[in-house]
Order: sequence, then structure tokens, then C-alpha cells
Amino acid sequence: MAELLKLPESELMPMLGAPSTVLLAAPGEDQVAAVGDGTLTEPGRYLVMCSIPTGVEPAEYLRAAAAANGQKPNVDGGPPHFTSGMFAELTVR
Repeated sequence: MAELLKLPESELMPMLGAPSTVLLAAPGEDQVAAVGDGTLTEPGRYLVMCSIPTGVEPAEYLRAAAAANGQKPNVDGGPPHFTSGMFAELTVR
């Protein structure tokens, strides 16, 4: 999985497909379900990753995500957090 995450986002994201769920939470705040409710019910392998850019202010990101209507929020920042290791793989049986 780590090798896949080294690909440029333009190559990686089409390989992953649409997210099963997207959960957001600013530091110290309640979690917000942006896609789905966080439940993974279909058997399979899943990648859990943070695609929020490094350095972006959490409140700015949440505002942009709310305005993005399910698309990638348009915010300035560095590479996504998953490039620094903020990812995990899990299996639902």
C-alpha cells in the first residue's frame, strides 16, 4: 500500500475510485460525516487515508469541504497527510 501512495494524486485517485465514506473532524471538534456514515459493511480491503493538505487551517478546510458539494475541496497547502504516513489498510470480512 505504501508504494501506491507514492504515486501522484492524478494517478492514485482514479485507481482508488469513489470513497466509501469520508469523515472529517477539526482538532477538538465533533466528527462530521461528509460521505456515508463511516460504516464499512461490504467485505473487502479498504484504504483509510487523510487527503487533507498539510498546513491548511482545519476551519478553512471544513468550510471548503462544505462548499465543494462532494468534490475535492479547493484549498492551499502542502502535500496530503497520507504522504507523511497518515494511512492504514483494513479488511472487512
